[in-house]
Amino acid sequence: MLVLVFCATYFIYNFQRLVRMNQKEIDEANIGFRMRWVYKNKQPIIFTIVIAAIILVVSLFYIDIKTIIVLAIMGLFSVVYVVRFIPYNNKWLALRDIPFLKIFVIAFVWALVTGLLPLISSKDLIQINLQHILFLTKQFLFVVAITIPFDIRDMKYDVEKGIKTFPLVVGVKKIIILGILLLLGFIVTASYEFLVFQNITMSLWITEIITILLVMVLLLLSKKQQPELFYSFIIEGTSLLLTITVLLN
Repeated sequence: MLVLVFCATYFIYNFQRLVRMNQKEIDEANIGFRMRWVYKNKQPIIFTIVIAAIILVVSLFYIDIKTIIVLAIMGLFSVVYVVRFIPYNNKWLALRDIPFLKIFVIAFVWALVTGLLPLISSKDLIQINLQHILFLTKQFLFVVAITIPFDIRDMKYDVEKGIKTFPLVVGVKKIIILGILLLLGFIVTASYEFLVFQNITMSLWITEIITILLVMVLLLLSKKQQPELFYSFIIEGTSLLLTITVLLN
């Protein structure tokens, strides 16, 4: 399962970059060093995603059919997130082009991959219970919150492409407040898990809260434009913090 998810993520992440390049959505003259590197190494990237696709297909033979069906649905969402398939006003749109939808598609797929997919593949699972729902809720709230800085970063691009996002419509300050509220929702859910449902330890509860408070600080820092590594390394890296809290506890 780990090999399958890794290869699928690697494939779709780089596939989306290549599609956007082919659609001329990314201006080579106005990109950061990371995307500039992608431009210069398209052929090696294509080679590696082909290898990832082969490993992905082989992995499917070790996975049960219900897991493959769920994975296929999430894979479809990931593809049409960037591939234009919706006819609208004499042009074609992808899911990311639909106003306000982009951030929730990302959170939906991420929460399902990290939360629902392991449950579906578990032979011990009889039915999804409150414990599972609470975990999925936390994942969804967290991912929506850490996706907000990327919407703020992409405001100039979204204006040029006519894509309506929350920062453009409601303003940066208000969307930051929304992100803080979502993270507070994470803390409330985690507190319910510990204090009422009692299915997580005190140490996990405390470390999760510390992690979320750190993410809040980073969210506040994203009010202003930051270097590219702030988003692609620090913000995205916060997901590893939650992984570490679980491993340590």
